[in-house]
Amino acid sequence: MPVPCREKSVRGYSTSTMLVSSARALGFIAATLSLSTLLVSFCRVQFSVVSSDTPPGGHLRRVASVGCSVRVNTFRRNDLLDRFVKHYERCGAAREIVVIWSDAELAPPEWLVLRADRSPTADEVAVRVELFDVDSLNNRFKLLETPATDAIFSVDDDLIVSCEVLQNMIDIWASAPRQMVGVAPRLVSRDTNANGGWRYLRWWHVWWNGAYSLVLTKVCILHRDYLDAFSSRSPALVSAREHVDSRRNCEDLLMSFIVANATRAPPLWFRAPYSDYGQSILSFGRHAGISSGVDHVETRGDCIATFARLFGTMPLVTSHSKLVDARSEWLW
Repeated sequence: MPVPCREKSVRGYSTSTMLVSSARALGFIAATLSLSTLLVSFCRVQFSVVSSDTPPGGHLRRVASVGCSVRVNTFRRNDLLDRFVKHYERCGAAREIVVIWSDAELAPPEWLVLRADRSPTADEVAVRVELFDVDSLNNRFKLLETPATDAIFSVDDDLIVSCEVLQNMIDIWASAPRQMVGVAPRLVSRDTNANGGWRYLRWWHVWWNGAYSLVLTKVCILHRDYLDAFSSRSPALVSAREHVDSRRNCEDLLMSFIVANATRAPPLWFRAPYSDYGQSILSFGRHAGISSGVDHVETRGDCIATFARLFGTMPLVTSHSKLVDARSEWLW
């Protein structure tokens, strides 16, 4: 005669009872955390002693908004460029948008030409197009006209940060204008498997080690003087730019070397969200950039070793610090 199934029990409690109790406990914890978050936000608003607009008594003053020149590198991704311009022209921190056009075969789209030719109104952001005869990644940092501001927002056409994040980046940079400020850190370390080699390490190495050596110029703020330095006629930089052209990569690493060599300090990593449409799975590979190449990491390791040899030193400084917006962090 078959024995009827019975629920397993532990010390007098059935499995179903334990599951219900666990679910209730988890629900209670989630509700408590949610209420705590709301309570902290409420208290910050009600009991804040610092205004985001007017400093109390004039003793605490927010860094003055200096604005920036948005400098975007693009190549045959006009749909992304259209979205890019429409987004950043709404940002109050943007004083101008400069499009770097290095495509010698195709002319800029008509909408961009018309937008650049139109004289901006008081409420509009000026748009300029810098046309280059030669397709080179070095054009990203080659000035054809004087920028409208000292602060340069170097960014790719597939990178979007909110207007608030952009303003925060500028405020941080204004407190240390000789350093780079970025939201995409990377790490450089010695390659123990190669004699005198260097390794370029992606984001997960930054996360795992809690360290970074540079911030990518695909989304960063830097002083316009470094763009002049990038185009220097010194033999070392001429050779470095030639290496960038031969590898069709690493212009951002070269700029990091230039800044670190001048400051002897690490860049500033501002932890903030950004959207990278070139890496998005929703693009189905249509907008894949240089970093998607199978030999991308190896190429950049070779560039780092080459630049270190040309500079006669390794100027990149590793840091373990990051900046966050305290208004969005309730656990200190």
